[in-house]
Amino acid sequence: MVLLTGGCVIQPIAQPTTQPREALNHGYAQLHWVANKLQHIDKLLLIKRESEAVESAVDAVAQTMRRHANTLEQMERDLAAVDLSEDGLPVYEQKKRWAVVRERGLVTGTPVLGQTGIEFERTLLLSLTAVLNQQRHLLSVMRSDEPEPALRDWLLATEEELNALYERLTGLLADAYFCDSRGCSG
Repeated sequence: MVLLTGGCVIQPIAQPTTQPREALNHGYAQLHWVANKLQHIDKLLLIKRESEAVESAVDAVAQTMRRHANTLEQMERDLAAVDLSEDGLPVYEQKKRWAVVRERGLVTGTPVLGQTGIEFERTLLLSLTAVLNQQRHLLSVMRSDEPEPALRDWLLATEEELNALYERLTGLLADAYFCDSRGCSG
């Protein structure tokens, strides 16, 4: 793809080629990074009051991510094919991800700590659905390249689990925080 702007030709920088197993391990490391960050998201609710539906959904995300982080760590110990040590991301992609995590308060709870009620719940659910959406798509593309049957099965099961969790959270958002042809809720 070539972009022409003001007489200048800008071509994307070619990415270095990566061996298939190395690329998959980068994906596993990225899955682990997110799971490791979100496994404690339920602790945020210890200092906030929220609806039972949101609390239940956030607890489900935390439990799921805790299980995924633990499973990935166990796979790294047990399977020579899995290495979580390098995510393969460029420096600025790593910095961007940390900036998003901090901005959305997914580690410390700020800035959502200043929010209350519907605003807090909506922001939290939007943030979590965005992360789940990224994770489930990463699982899908990795699964198509994974040659190891046991790992491919885990990727499929995990993708299906995150698809269900994503649908649960987007359904909660639609039912409680957005307008449709029937009017507004929340």
